[in-house]
Amino acid sequence: MLRVLAVLLVCVLGAACKTVPPPIQPLPEDLSELDRWQARGRLGVSGPQGGGSGSFEWLQRGDRAQVQIRGPVGIGSVRLEVHGTPDDPVIRLETSDGQVLESEAAWAEMEARLGAPVPASSLRYWMLGLPAPGEHHWREETGHGASLEQAGWRIDYQAFSSDPGARVPVRLRATSGAARVRIVVDRWRLGQ
Repeated sequence: MLRVLAVLLVCVLGAACKTVPPPIQPLPEDLSELDRWQARGRLGVSGPQGGGSGSFEWLQRGDRAQVQIRGPVGIGSVRLEVHGTPDDPVIRLETSDGQVLESEAAWAEMEARLGAPVPASSLRYWMLGLPAPGEHHWREETGHGASLEQAGWRIDYQAFSSDPGARVPVRLRATSGAARVRIVVDRWRLGQ
């Protein structure tokens, strides 16, 4: 009997010591107000210098994005950091060979690898299925798709998911001139 009471006491005390996770914050109705999210998935790139496929991890915290691209993608394995305002973004690029480029040199390297100008300040909006601030043309397609034309790019949203509690893209294709990017998001974490 004493042994049973000891086991019950250990179980009760163990349960009392567990940390309670913080409550999940409700997502804003307007996803442009969402400043914390993560996306993980796969991408394929083709451009004038070739192409390939790989994986990516995106971490967005406020105006700061950290994007890790891995694998034999046409642009190579890179770590991209973007922060600042949409009108004046700051970019930092670290290549797989350890080269670190900032500002204009980073912009030029990304453009040379992809074969088209990279609108880095717009990417955080486009990933969420939203137009970036500024001039754009948005068109809802029949069914569940949509398309966006902005900053010399056309983004075709081919599939959306509402699993995390909001309508976010899970498959999209972006094109600008000869540059083509296909993205499949395997996992979204919104508000975290």
